[in-house]
Amino acid sequence: MANQYDDDDFDDEVVDNGPANLRKALKRAEKERNALQEQLDAVKSNLRQRSVKDVLETKGVNSKIAAFIPSDLEAPEQIAAWLDEYADVFGFAQAQSETTETSENDAAIQRIESSTNNAVTPGRDADLFNKIASATTKEELAQIMGHAAQRSR
Repeated sequence: MANQYDDDDFDDEVVDNGPANLRKALKRAEKERNALQEQLDAVKSNLRQRSVKDVLETKGVNSKIAAFIPSDLEAPEQIAAWLDEYADVFGFAQAQSETTETSENDAAIQRIESSTNNAVTPGRDADLFNKIASATTKEELAQIMGHAAQRSR
């Protein structure tokens, strides 16, 4: 007669081969870990290559320099700093020259804006007077006066 403690699914071999099954499970776990580690290494490598490529493109540097960038540099900021440090070795301008050009451009833009902000735009009458004063022939004067007559209507 069966009681509550009888287990039909109980396998005697599992109990008998306990350490062997643990060793097999450990080997499976190690294989899975190694496979995941290989995938992680591949993803890190692709990410670094992409970072190097992006930094080189933004700085306008030849992509062949990527072979000389140390492999321990992974972050884009580290790669950019390394490129700035060795810019003279590879023969390209550092980022400082870019900031100098930017500041010169900013100064020129500021001068233009300040001159246009302080400039007085001529009114319609002053503009018409300048056109009449600069007319050299009767035809030009007639054309200017014709436009002025049309404006007043």
